[in-house]
Amino acid sequence: MDPTLRLLKQLVATDSVNPTLVPGASGEAAIARVLAEELRGIGLATELQEAAPDRPNVVGVLEGRTPGRSLMFCGHVDTVGVAGMTRPFDPVERNGRIYGRGSQDMKGGVAAMIGAARVIAESGGLDAGRLVIACVVDEEHASIGAEALVTRWKADGGVVTEPTDLQVSVAHKGFEWVEIETEGRAAHGSRPRDGRDAIVRMGRVLTELEALDRELQRGRAHHLVGPSSLHASLIAGGR
Repeated sequence: MDPTLRLLKQLVATDSVNPTLVPGASGEAAIARVLAEELRGIGLATELQEAAPDRPNVVGVLEGRTPGRSLMFCGHVDTVGVAGMTRPFDPVERNGRIYGRGSQDMKGGVAAMIGAARVIAESGGLDAGRLVIACVVDEEHASIGAEALVTRWKADGGVVTEPTDLQVSVAHKGFEWVEIETEGRAAHGSRPRDGRDAIVRMGRVLTELEALDRELQRGRAHHLVGPSSLHASLIAGGR
């Protein structure tokens, strides 16, 4: 089996659901061990960098024979949750594609960058410079892995192997998470005037957010990433 395909299947089969997004989830420790073994096996000097307890980045380095410029390949190893999926950690190959949690976002990219390092190492290594393979944790929540990475490692250039439909992307939007709460007062359904309906109040907020999003879409657009946008991703309440 092609070694990159083999590695991708192994990564998909390794549960690495982000434990901040899904309390009690496995986290990235197990997949870090898989990646560290793989990188060492192809001859890269490899270290684990704790971004948080049991949440290590994995960094492999291939040094050239002489000093020179450095290039970093970077990808995240955590995934979102698996609610509603059937056998999410059993990779399925069908019609030239691999299906399973994280196969696209972004274990495919991680396997590809390690595959590139393998080809370089097996073809005699680098004449000059340095190749850094960085596998980071927690991209799906707060990017603590990337924040830890840049305190230790620098590079002259970088490629993030996120899925972009095979189009080169040189920028992405920033983001801000905002939590909004509306408060009410509980009352029996037969006596609604004794209470205040927090859900109805939130409905007004959502209506205004929708209007703001339409306004942003009509506004100034960045030439690389388009206009600003917003969406309401999660709502809960009532009793």
